[in-house]
Amino acid sequence: MNLPQRITLIEKSRDWLNRMATEHHYMHRPVHQKSCPFGWGITFDGAETQPDGLPSGLIMFSSIHYTKLAGVFGYANLPTKWQVLSLSRLWLHDNLPRNSETVVIAKAMKSVQRRWLEVHPPRFPEQPYHIRVIISYADTRYYRGTIYRAANFHEHGRTISAKRHINSRGGGMDGAELIRFIYYLDEPKWNFVQTDGLPLFATASTDY
Repeated sequence: MNLPQRITLIEKSRDWLNRMATEHHYMHRPVHQKSCPFGWGITFDGAETQPDGLPSGLIMFSSIHYTKLAGVFGYANLPTKWQVLSLSRLWLHDNLPRNSETVVIAKAMKSVQRRWLEVHPPRFPEQPYHIRVIISYADTRYYRGTIYRAANFHEHGRTISAKRHINSRGGGMDGAELIRFIYYLDEPKWNFVQTDGLPLFATASTDY
């Protein structure tokens, strides 16, 4: 069985994801509830946990807090802020083999557009709402961004983390140099339809 067949994404609650991220991700802090975090737990060979009792892993996405980024979104003829998500947490158990992060990201990218609309239906469906851009950051104190490059993200400059990025354990990212990575998603050929409170996805009537 090849690696992609051994890894599965399973929907998990926001509370579970934030609890696991706080315990295991190097930042040791949850994603703020106002950012509408969502994501998946990981199973490896069908197991949600490893022999030591820890989870196999998780991946989380959330909305972003800034409104524009030159050349990427928020300007004319580019996606809007509402079409951008942050890949905010990714953590896998050390038992998982090499390249597992790349597989998890690839699987998530295939589902993130639909899943986002399930957890956060568009408030203004007449405006663009399909997620087109995923942004993530690599803290250069710990990572070089290898997994993002392997997952077809593009490096898009560097920035310095803000003072507010301090976790509940007293540590944080204050002053850390971060590499910004961008992933571009294709425009889906389906539309979001809300019926009796349940999200449906219908094939678009126009070609993109």
